[in-house]
Amino acid sequence: MAVITILLIAAPAAAQFPDKFTNLKVLPKDISKAQLTSTMRGFAFALNVRCEHCHVEKPEGSHKFDYAVDDKQTKKTARVMLQMVAAINADYLSKIEKPNKLGKAQPIQVQCVTCHHGLAQPRTLLAVLSEAIETKGIDAAAALYQELRKQYYGSGQYDFGETTLNQLTESLLAKKKNQEALAIMEMNFASNNPQSMWAYHMLAMTHEANGQNDKAIADYRKVLELHPDDSWAKSQIDSLSGAK
Repeated sequence: MAVITILLIAAPAAAQFPDKFTNLKVLPKDISKAQLTSTMRGFAFALNVRCEHCHVEKPEGSHKFDYAVDDKQTKKTARVMLQMVAAINADYLSKIEKPNKLGKAQPIQVQCVTCHHGLAQPRTLLAVLSEAIETKGIDAAAALYQELRKQYYGSGQYDFGETTLNQLTESLLAKKKNQEALAIMEMNFASNNPQSMWAYHMLAMTHEANGQNDKAIADYRKVLELHPDDSWAKSQIDSLSGAK
C-alpha cells in the first residue's frame, strides 16, 4: 500500500519540478529534471515517505511544494546524510575491492536504503522495544511488537525473529528486569516458536531468575534434546534439582 501511495504522489510532484533548480547545496547544480525526479523517488522508496517529509507544502494537503525553502529540519538532515553517504563511498568503500565472476573489481556502494530499509528513522527493533520498555513499560512494549509485526512482517524493515527478542532478554536480565525478560521470552515462543538452543537457554534463565525452577529444568531438558552434549545445561539441571 505504501509503495502504491508513493507512486501516485510521485507523478504530480515531479510535474511541478521547474526546468532550472535553485538552492541545490549537495546535489549537482546542473542535474537534469529526469535525474532529479529519479533521485527523489529513490529517497521516497528508501525511507517510505512522501515529498512533504522534507519539503514545505503550500497550502497543506495541496501536493504543491516550495522545493527551494529550507524550513524543515528533515531537509537539512537529508543534506547531511547525503554528504555522509558520499564520504563513505568515496573515502572508505572505494578502497575495498570485491571481485565479480569475471575477476574484475566492483566498488561497494552504500545508499539511503542500505540503512533505512523503508523506515524514516533507521532504528532496529531491539532499540525500539528497549526504549518502549524503559518509557512505557513491558505491556506497551509487547503491544508495540505485535503492532509492528502486523504492519511490517516480511517487508524487511525490522527483524521479528528470535534473535532480536533473545538479545533483548539478555539485556533485561543484565538489568535485573526479570519479569520483563520473562514476558519477552514468552512472547518470543508464542510468536516465533524458536527451536534453537539459545532460545531455550534464555527461557530457562528467565524462569530461573523468576524463581520458577521446575520450568527452568524443563527448559534445560529441552536444550539437551536439541544438543545432548550441552554440559552447561546438564549442570544447571543438577544444580536446580538439588536446590528443590
